Amino acid sequence: MENATSDLCIKVPREKAEVLRRALQRLGILDHSRNITPSGVSVLIPVIRNPSPDEMKMLGEISPLEILHSDLPSPRKRPKDLMSSLDSTLPPYLLALLPRSFDIVGDIAVIEDLAPELVPHGEVLAKAIMEVHPRIRTVLLKTGKVEGDFRIPRLIVLAGEEKYETIHKEYGAKLKVDLSKAYFSPRLATEHHRVASMVHDGEVVVDMFTGVGPFSILIAKRASARVFSIDINPHAIALLKENIKLNRLKGEIVPICGDVRAIAPQLNGVADRVIMNLPSSSLDYLDVAISLLKKSGGMIHIYLFAKEDPIQSAKEMFNNRLTGLIKGCEVMNVRVVKPVAPREWQVVIDAWLRP
Repeated sequence: MENATSDLCIKVPREKAEVLRRALQRLGILDHSRNITPSGVSVLIPVIRNPSPDEMKMLGEISPLEILHSDLPSPRKRPKDLMSSLDSTLPPYLLALLPRSFDIVGDIAVIEDLAPELVPHGEVLAKAIMEVHPRIRTVLLKTGKVEGDFRIPRLIVLAGEEKYETIHKEYGAKLKVDLSKAYFSPRLATEHHRVASMVHDGEVVVDMFTGVGPFSILIAKRASARVFSIDINPHAIALLKENIKLNRLKGEIVPICGDVRAIAPQLNGVADRVIMNLPSSSLDYLDVAISLLKKSGGMIHIYLFAKEDPIQSAKEMFNNRLTGLIKGCEVMNVRVVKPVAPREWQVVIDAWLRP
């Protein structure tokens, strides 16, 4: 005898389960408070009431089925954050050390920094991130600084699939990224969008350190501009070429692989706008950027690292490097982009320069 207090459900062959589930959804009788549950070669689909005779006739045309009662599990409520996911797993002193944020690149989460006390619990933490964010397939931990000409961080897999490649979406653009081969930061999304929104049709832009092309792609998506996108990393340029194919562009992107200082003479005096997103050494390339600008002048967006009083110190470093290089300068905007270390920030300066 069936237990009248158990859950009302419909038993259907496994291969017909999804079609029947959609039909029950359309009829408004699918019970979302219980889980759909496998039962041998069949599936038990919870419903909130018995189907009417007409509904049974329609459902029977889709698949053989049986109405019965069974105890079905309730869906597990997903925790809203890491703290609630781990509060029964880690002691309070470790909960206090949980990272306050992490990057999400496509379906990959990247933890920038982890307290030494949490390192032995890295897999537990990573699985909690995947529980809170179900679309995350991989959790990576950055184990060293961005170094070398290619700006590639050292990464290890904490949990999930062992992969570094994904498709990241940003302001309507699709960006193929391989975190093991080319630099990419989702924290610059606002900057990518801000600079792209300033570009007008007909402009010529040089993206001096393009990476996989987030500035270039967003610019060419919204403006009929020509963008020369340069990077010394051949993997980054290969990904940029794929990103050009992934997106519907109004403008034109010209990918160039090589050292920007060696390439610059070929582009002397062509640019209305130059983007310099290499904050660790962008000031060392300021002379190159100026050589790219049209003789009538143009805009430079330069990113650099600054410490105490970041806006004032960034302006001073910038002005000191400009001495003897230009005939005219008007600083249009200086803003802090993001903190990068204790008492150190990334700053952007937008300046109109006349060579």
